[in-house]
Amino acid sequence: MTAHLFNHLWQSTVFAAAAALLSLAFRRNRARLRYGLWFAASIKFLVPFVVLAAAGSFLEWRQAPSTIASVMTSPAVRGFNEPFAEISLDTTVAVAAARTPDWIAPSLFGVWLCGLAAIAIRRVKGWRQIRAAIGASIPWEGTATVPSDIRIRTSPTVLEPGVVGWWKPVILLPARIETYLTARQLAAVLAHEVCHVRRRDNLTAAAHMLVEALFWFHPMVWWIGARLIAEREQACDEHVVTETGEPIAYAEGIVNVCKRYVETPLMSVAGVGGADLKARINAILSNRIALSLTLPKRIVLATAAVVALVVPLATGAIDAALTAEQLPAAPAPPVDPETRFEVVSIKRFDASGGARPQISLSPGRYNFSGMPLRLLFTQALGVPVDRIVGLPDWIDTERYTIAAKAPDGMTPLAKVLLLNLVKDRFKMATHTETREMPVFNLVFARNDKRFGPALKETSAECRAEMSARLEAAQRGGPMPAAAPGGCKPALINPGIASFSGMPMALIATSLTQSVGRPVIDKTGLTGFYDYTLKWTPEIGSGNLAPFGLPPGALPPGAPPSTPTPLADPDAPNLFTAVQEQLGLKLESARGPVDVVVIDRLEKPTLD
Repeated sequence: MTAHLFNHLWQSTVFAAAAALLSLAFRRNRARLRYGLWFAASIKFLVPFVVLAAAGSFLEWRQAPSTIASVMTSPAVRGFNEPFAEISLDTTVAVAAARTPDWIAPSLFGVWLCGLAAIAIRRVKGWRQIRAAIGASIPWEGTATVPSDIRIRTSPTVLEPGVVGWWKPVILLPARIETYLTARQLAAVLAHEVCHVRRRDNLTAAAHMLVEALFWFHPMVWWIGARLIAEREQACDEHVVTETGEPIAYAEGIVNVCKRYVETPLMSVAGVGGADLKARINAILSNRIALSLTLPKRIVLATAAVVALVVPLATGAIDAALTAEQLPAAPAPPVDPETRFEVVSIKRFDASGGARPQISLSPGRYNFSGMPLRLLFTQALGVPVDRIVGLPDWIDTERYTIAAKAPDGMTPLAKVLLLNLVKDRFKMATHTETREMPVFNLVFARNDKRFGPALKETSAECRAEMSARLEAAQRGGPMPAAAPGGCKPALINPGIASFSGMPMALIATSLTQSVGRPVIDKTGLTGFYDYTLKWTPEIGSGNLAPFGLPPGALPPGAPPSTPTPLADPDAPNLFTAVQEQLGLKLESARGPVDVVVIDRLEKPTLD
């Protein structure tokens, strides 16, 4: 909730600053235009951009040009339109966070409530004063000409002419006002109040009063309130001078009224006084003519409106369209846990004919040939190899060729298929335990959480492709084809790893394979990322072999048993490379880790 508030506050502050710049640019134009800009800045505090984006998600957006979609869904636009992400922390982090003093948030909320209550009391007091003045008023019987739909009353409790009421405004005049104003002065003052009624200034003032009550702690809110009062009075001044052509009589009327009262602090009452009185009188007497909007200024206003309104709506619409494209056309039925490969063949691997160890996939078929069986059990159990405990010694020496055909409509990498394969043919039985063991926590290396030069957010196209692939894997369906402009192929060689569209948890898993300990993602990041990591493996440590396999586990002819040149022989070690290139850091620690314990595992019967 706090992240949502902070995001909304900085967005509203930027919006208000933009309104201030526009008001400065239009300072020679009519005051009603500037009033509209300031009022928009006020209302922005009540309407978060994320609400507009959510509204845009309900719009029908059948097909967006890829160039527009990439702009609308870029991290910069999304960061401005959406709240800061709520970070879901690992359990160990949550325990640490719980030690943070829990009185801070309630205390801040209590301070805010006190401020809200103080303002509410002040507003209620002002409202009671207005009600008392209305109760003591009588219909005005003056001879000045006013529109027939305008109600005017006089009250002995008011010292300044003003408009009261939101829905049915009434002009309230001091008793015997005609005794100290001439007929021309009174007509000009009444024209000023009629202008307030026509503009519905009391209603807009009430809206800003709500903003002040809710965001009383924000200095920008009070500055906006002062500008609203100044611009609304100048707008009515411009109207009166234009309509009556009596600037001198009007200025004299204002001065005579102001001699008899102390300026009212009630923003909800639009009176003849208020704002900078000296500046207003000078402006009235100088009879300056406000300039009309030129074409360039109209374009500026239109552009500002598009940025403020259309971009959030379009972003929400495009995001909804992209999400819809990633979802399956119809909910897939749950996968039967007893689903198995239709045909499975297991034979001994024979390298005498030049066959090379490999894992390959073709439509509906899974081929595992000559590779260490650790990899098969890692795929079947869905956990990194370092979290499988109790594998027998022969797991690294026996070599088999496994060929399997998946049922129609299922990916051959479906976990249920591989799991049932090793249960049936290798008689595997397991249980899960939580063990305290050495780990590395993957955290940000910098306090500002800035990424390193080799780590960046994935493109929208690759993100959509990876989301579709993850969903297909979860439901056991066929993998979608690679989309044009989607994820780049992965690259794994000694001393270099390059991936596209990787969740941070999988990046931690890929590092697990090279450091000999479980790597726990503590970054809190939930998106997809591209990275390229170059390092110098430590010869003899075993981390030349991919997947965390021990030395000698790879069969003859499988990389990297043959000498392979490093990507960069001058690259740093893995730990330094992670920090310098990714902006992350591996911190040594101990923590609870879920491991799979092998209770039973037998060599398979051969076909």
